[in-house]
Amino acid sequence: MLFRSVVRYQNLLSPIMVGGQIIKNRLTYPNASPHFLQGPETYPAEGYRAFAANLAKNGAAIVNFAEWAEYPQQRHGPMDMDMTHMQAFDMTDPAVHNYVSQMCEEVHFYGSKIILTTNMVYPDGFSLYGGRGFGPHGKPTEKLPAERMHEVIELTLAKVRRYKNLGYDGVSFRADMLMSPGGQRDDQYSGDTVENRTRLFHEVCSAMRKTFGKKFIIEAVLAWEQNNGYGGNAKMGGGYNEDDAMEFIRLFDDVVDILEVREHDGCASHPTGYNFTQGVHPAVDFCAKVKKMGFHMLMKPIGGFQEPDEMERYLIEGKCDMFGIARGFMADDEYGKKLYEDRGEDITPCLKCNKCHGVILPEPNPWTSVCSVNPLMGLGHKIHRLVEQSAEPKKVAVIGGGPAGMRAAIYAAQRGHDVTLYEKSGQLGGQLFHSDYFPFKWPIKNFKNWLIYELGKSGAKVVMNTAPTRQMIVAGGYDVVLAATGAKVNIPNIPGLKDENGKLKPEYMSCLDTCGKEPKLGKHVVIVGGSEVGIETAMYLCGKGHDVTVLTRQKKLAHNASGLHYITMAFVKAGPNGEAREASAWEAYDNLTGITEAETVKVEGNTVTYRMADGEHTVTGDSVVICGGMTPLTAEAFGYSGLTTEFYAIGDCNGAGNLEVCNREAYSRDRKSVV
Repeated sequence: MLFRSVVRYQNLLSPIMVGGQIIKNRLTYPNASPHFLQGPETYPAEGYRAFAANLAKNGAAIVNFAEWAEYPQQRHGPMDMDMTHMQAFDMTDPAVHNYVSQMCEEVHFYGSKIILTTNMVYPDGFSLYGGRGFGPHGKPTEKLPAERMHEVIELTLAKVRRYKNLGYDGVSFRADMLMSPGGQRDDQYSGDTVENRTRLFHEVCSAMRKTFGKKFIIEAVLAWEQNNGYGGNAKMGGGYNEDDAMEFIRLFDDVVDILEVREHDGCASHPTGYNFTQGVHPAVDFCAKVKKMGFHMLMKPIGGFQEPDEMERYLIEGKCDMFGIARGFMADDEYGKKLYEDRGEDITPCLKCNKCHGVILPEPNPWTSVCSVNPLMGLGHKIHRLVEQSAEPKKVAVIGGGPAGMRAAIYAAQRGHDVTLYEKSGQLGGQLFHSDYFPFKWPIKNFKNWLIYELGKSGAKVVMNTAPTRQMIVAGGYDVVLAATGAKVNIPNIPGLKDENGKLKPEYMSCLDTCGKEPKLGKHVVIVGGSEVGIETAMYLCGKGHDVTVLTRQKKLAHNASGLHYITMAFVKAGPNGEAREASAWEAYDNLTGITEAETVKVEGNTVTYRMADGEHTVTGDSVVICGGMTPLTAEAFGYSGLTTEFYAIGDCNGAGNLEVCNREAYSRDRKSVV
């Protein structure tokens, strides 16, 4: 693949020596392969291999793939949880070795390296600490005696040698698993010192360096928690501080090539949702401290890095050496290619919605990984991912300038169609306009602005402040209509809310109406409806100084939020008995009161009556805001049907959805319109 000369990202795309090997740039793909790519095969499946190859093709200098299990019988995790969705390669089968070797060679073909995320190997039935670990079939393990630690080194070396011989260029270990003070042992392999707790790992790394030489890449990973103890967990206890991390680096500087510092809470990583700030990267600050101390170990932060200008600046300032980028490569298949072509502004922004972490999404598809902005993530081996030119250009009308309408217009224009987009208002973005007001919605704001930018580049004509009539569509001679009329705020049938025409009374506001109009609200605001949108609005108003009470009939606030949005912490909060616990983001606001399992029965003026198990209650505020969900504008969309040979309804008008659905429909309907 040929790229033109690069100046803008010359540091980010410059080579670097790792051990005794030249790495082509500073972009690496960490351990984050989409689970759905690997099926029941006992070898790396076609999609799995194609995904690795495409990463290398499009700029990832190091591709890191995990080894979840080496044998099919190991497809069980803690508590005998079925792990059949995970990769499990039968390394006893020589035919499997061939497939693994193919994957390595496909990565090498594009001048990239491939490394394996793995663990130390213990004799069957044993682990370092005993009962904290689980054996191949989910059964608790015994504590490995100190006199048998040499077996760990031997078994680990044997495994690593096998993968090295198949083409792997290195390995990566989660060192943070060993860093937390434990007390599970009373010998030299545990205790209060970092040296003792990491002694076994150091012995393993030293043996690998001696056995495999300087060119074999050894990477260690530390999780960098900002709040609840570095690398610790509020539920599990433990953790390590910055001094411990520095001591680890001192001890391992001679045997580890790369230290991956993983960001977590309080930054643009996971958890995502409401608790991170753009441009805040504590891992980078730590890496900078390490760099100033003159260690040889290369520093690689990971955690929400995507903006190339930001990463280029960190390299210029000497704060780190390379970056781990997972979601960036998932959101845009051509991430690295666009950097080499000096088109950083064309990179599709990641929403940080974490749908690619499908393992914690609710039923019915708990193991499915998707991307909200890339409808073809991981499917390049099945579907042509490039935007090919149409053999028969058509005249296309797109009705609506929300995310679905804009993305469809972009796709169609890129394929050579004559596209006109009509937007009835004076602004593009549809309901994404709220991201301009909610500070914690900056990833969505970036995506909205990117859509507007790409639409302007696409060549599509944009007609604002116009809802075209059926006569205008006919007179325009269009071949295809893509209706993206969106959705409107739903007003629930609660006595007292609607006027005689069935519309919301003027003294009340919907959630979306509050954006930019908060001065019109009184000090105390009552929100009827505690969905994710309702809670986001409450947080926004609380940040503006309002006292907010939220009523919801559900058992918890933000009941419809994704798993990651709901369960991850914004901070650590004291529990009822003083214990540390993970707190949801909205709990950070002392001026937000949530009342759950409360059914609103009527609204009179600014007094809301609600029913709970113990009877009826009232709450009176200065203002009342309604959050009753959205209603698709299906009828408006159907009003444009029957005028052209082809008609498609996309986005929210096809059923109020989300950005994932909008982008997927924008892509698929556009392809259907080409013959």
